[in-house]
Amino acid sequence: MKKKYSKQEITISIIVGLITLLLVCSMFIQFKTVDRSQESDIESLRSDELKTQIASYKSKYEETMEQYEENKNTISEYIKTTENDKESTELLDKELKDTQTLLGLTDVQGEGVIITLKDTDEATYSASDLLTLINELKYAGAEAISINDNRVINLTEISAINNSFIMMNADARISSPYTVKVIGDKSYLMSTLNLKNSGFVDLMRVNNLEITVEESNNVVINKYSKEITANKMKEVE
Repeated sequence: MKKKYSKQEITISIIVGLITLLLVCSMFIQFKTVDRSQESDIESLRSDELKTQIASYKSKYEETMEQYEENKNTISEYIKTTENDKESTELLDKELKDTQTLLGLTDVQGEGVIITLKDTDEATYSASDLLTLINELKYAGAEAISINDNRVINLTEISAINNSFIMMNADARISSPYTVKVIGDKSYLMSTLNLKNSGFVDLMRVNNLEITVEESNNVVINKYSKEITANKMKEVE
């Protein structure tokens, strides 16, 4: 998969390339001047002029070599700066992706469990039951959760409307059956949910509610699709 470079990285690379080209060209121009002078003039010079010219060539050569070393160091500095900028950009990109994943803003997949909850003629699932399940899953190390394909995040609210419907995040009305997808260590999730007499599965069945839990190696959970706002929170002055 090809890496997509930012405008900043592309701009820096172009600038470094141009500067490198100019430095190298100037170096070769200087070397070329020395060579051509040698070919055209050396035969017509008298002995003393030849010595003077040789001394001049030597001086020019030394100056050229000094300039070459300076150019080489300059190029190395530009390359180093570009590499550091790339590393910083890649690190920032990784941190941004990790943060988006933690906030639930990206689609994710991995091993986990799929839980199906169904009302029965004797009883119905409540908002409190779903909240209890979410808390138990988080305790068991769940990395991502969704209910009927609505992503659960830290700001998720679950409240009752009536005996038939439950509201998630003030805009998603959900009802039985509830499909709860969970990404995490499937073995640990299963053992936590199925604790004898105290696990969520046994507690729901005691209350005459239907529940099934299945392991999966490929649970897919969609990202949180709404805008995240913090209207009541402000920065400390």
